[in-house]
Amino acid sequence: MRLPRSVAVGIAAAVLCGSLTGCDSLEQLTSSSRPLVDDKPTSNSGAEPAPSTSASVAVPARASGALDPGTVTHRLKQGNFSVQLTYWTADNAKLYTAESIKTINVSAHIEDADSTHRVTVSTFEVIQDDGTKRDTVATDSGQFDVTPPYPYNTVVTLPAATAGAAALTLSVRLDLLVETTPKSNSYYRSTALDTLTLPLLTNGTTR
Repeated sequence: MRLPRSVAVGIAAAVLCGSLTGCDSLEQLTSSSRPLVDDKPTSNSGAEPAPSTSASVAVPARASGALDPGTVTHRLKQGNFSVQLTYWTADNAKLYTAESIKTINVSAHIEDADSTHRVTVSTFEVIQDDGTKRDTVATDSGQFDVTPPYPYNTVVTLPAATAGAAALTLSVRLDLLVETTPKSNSYYRSTALDTLTLPLLTNGTTR
């Protein structure tokens, strides 16, 4: 059966309108739908962690000392000759504390003198002073020939000092007998005095 032209146009318009209405509904549904993925912010697992702050480590307080390299030489002028004193140790002097035992080697020999005048050491003495007490830590008496080229060698062991002491001062004394004229067997006395300071670790605490 053939429909009238006007009826056919009306049906086509109705179908087209229905199609467009369906499209509008679909678009509205799609634009209003919520995303399936949670939109809450998430932590970034790849981010570098903040650096941790560690407690500061206290550095022990200590001044530098002459014996830090392991050896030191002092030259003492005695009129027309000199006494050369060399101190050395196998210890690490940078780690000395008031409580530690310290071993110091000492060597003395005569410089700027001939070998015709006899020279002897009659007394060698070391006094340790920690600022609170003084102790005689070494005494050696006799007739020790130091006529060049012979040296005088000894080892001094230092006892523990007063707790909290920041330094030790060693006072060194050598009494020398020097022959007035060769083979005269007549002598005059010459005393050589020296000091050696040993700084000590205190961990920031002093007496």
